[in-house]
Amino acid sequence: MATVAETVVDGNGGSGHSIDRIGRMRARNDRHGVLGLPPLLALARDRGLDGDALLTEAGIPKAQLADARATVPVERVHALVRLLLERTGDPALGLAAGRYYQLATFGLLGAVAAVTPTARDMIRLFVDYVHLTFTFFFIELEEEDHRARASFVDDGDLGDLHRFYLDREIAFVHWTAHEFWPDRPLLEAIDFDYPEPPEAARYRALCTCPVRFSMPEASIKLDFREDRARGDANPLATALLAEHLRSFARYGEGGDIADRVRREITVSVARRRTLPASDTIAASLGLSERALRRRLAAAGLRFRALADEVLSSLATRFLRDSALSVAAVADRLGYSEPASFVRAFRRWTGTTPESFRHGAPDPRAAPP
Repeated sequence: MATVAETVVDGNGGSGHSIDRIGRMRARNDRHGVLGLPPLLALARDRGLDGDALLTEAGIPKAQLADARATVPVERVHALVRLLLERTGDPALGLAAGRYYQLATFGLLGAVAAVTPTARDMIRLFVDYVHLTFTFFFIELEEEDHRARASFVDDGDLGDLHRFYLDREIAFVHWTAHEFWPDRPLLEAIDFDYPEPPEAARYRALCTCPVRFSMPEASIKLDFREDRARGDANPLATALLAEHLRSFARYGEGGDIADRVRREITVSVARRRTLPASDTIAASLGLSERALRRRLAAAGLRFRALADEVLSSLATRFLRDSALSVAAVADRLGYSEPASFVRAFRRWTGTTPESFRHGAPDPRAAPP
């Protein structure tokens, strides 16, 4: 994966070679930075709601918002979003929420993004440093020549909040592109992985590019043919800020050994579509295979169990929330034969992929 300096300084809009980038998950999936809360509160205020009361009801102390480095449990953020959806009665609220997130919302990452010379550079930057954002998605960026495709997969199981967060992320990309490159058609197509909603006209009114629903995977297709460096680009300032960002980002790369292994397994599966091997994961963590197994054993864990946990989570997510066939899910997870995947899925869940898909409840439905 490229460093920030490689990403943001060249300003040449790409070399024409195929490049794969995988957005790594946050080091701590159970915490959320408070910098991501003010946009939600501004949205609440503009919808006539009392933001302080919503914070209290969601169990988030208002005083925590005064500390830019503070974090709150993810469950409380989800509770706040559910309150917003309930009180506004707007199922497409995520589409509106995306406009409230500005580059300044992301602190140092946003400062670097604001001075990146091209749209391609900015996209690469956010994918490389996704763990410093507020997204709950694992993002894969595939590039070839002057086109790219950014795919979104749940970083965990968002259930009924999947649509809100996906809409928010896609709307943020749209508005950021519109703000910095208003005269360049960067977004070529947008795919949503949930069924077309009654509010589909709002989505098509927002985006000038084609918008499709019920797609196998949520993604944004980008066209960089007209992507040129902005006239106000400052490579020296960019390089200096990028160096600070690299140092700052190291603080977000920790987490216990189980979190780190889960993260690397997910990255490995998404990048290579091969079943995770303990020696490969150990190498990505800077450990020998023996050292990795020893550290896991000390925590009462086994590599196989963690790999099964990640694969099972991804499999159920794909089967429940996408239109991918069982064979396509098997391929995405690295199984050479669908039958092997079916046997593994039965071991994980006690049922077959087809039975799970037909019997799984709708994750978008409101909880009882």
